[in-house]
Amino acid sequence: MSQDLPSQASRAPRMKKLPLDFEAFHQMYRPLYVSWAKTRLGNWHDAEEAVDAAFEQLLKVWSTVLSKENPAAYAWRVLKNSTIDHSRTRDRRPALIGEAFETMALNRAVDPISQLEESLNLYAEIGQLPPRQMDVVLLHFSLGYSAVEIAAALGITPAGVRSTVRHAKRRLQHAYGVKKSLAESRTDAEPCTGEEGQTEEGQTDDIAH
Repeated sequence: MSQDLPSQASRAPRMKKLPLDFEAFHQMYRPLYVSWAKTRLGNWHDAEEAVDAAFEQLLKVWSTVLSKENPAAYAWRVLKNSTIDHSRTRDRRPALIGEAFETMALNRAVDPISQLEESLNLYAEIGQLPPRQMDVVLLHFSLGYSAVEIAAALGITPAGVRSTVRHAKRRLQHAYGVKKSLAESRTDAEPCTGEEGQTEEGQTDDIAH
C-alpha cells in the first residue's frame, strides 16, 4: 500500500508517517477485516488486496472518518464496498463458503456426503440473510469472533450483536427446516400426516454444526 501502510503482518511494526490513531485502528481491525473479506473473495491474496484498498481510502479521509458519529461503522461500509469492487473487477461471485463451517461439520459427520449436502444448503441460506445478519453470522460462527469483538468492528453494541445472532438463527432455522421438511416429504414412502409442524419446530440445532 502507499504511504508505507503495510499489507503483511511481518511489516506491521515498520509503519511510518501515519497518524497514531490510524495506525492503532489498522493494527486492531486489519486481521478481522481480512478474515471476513476472505469469506467473500475465497482466498487470502484477494482479501488482503481488498482490505488494503479500503485502508488506503480511509487514510485519505481519516480526519473526516474521525468526525463521523460512528467511525467504526463508516470504516466497515468502506471495507464492504472495497470487497464488492474487488470482486467485480475480477469478475468473481462472492465465495461465502466458509472453510471453518465446512471443516467443523465434515470432521464431525458420520456421513460426510450427506453432511456436505446439508452444509451447502446452509451456506445458500446464509447468503440470503440481510447484510448485517450475514456479516455477524460469518464473523461469529465461521470465524469465531466474540460479540464484543464484532460489536467494535461493526460499530454496534454487543447486545446488538447477540440480538442479530438470534434473529439470524431463527430465520435460518425456519428456512432450512422448511426446505428439509419438503425434501423429506418427497423421499418418504409414506406421506407425512400431522407432523410437518413438529419437523419445523425441531430444527433447533446450532447453525455452526
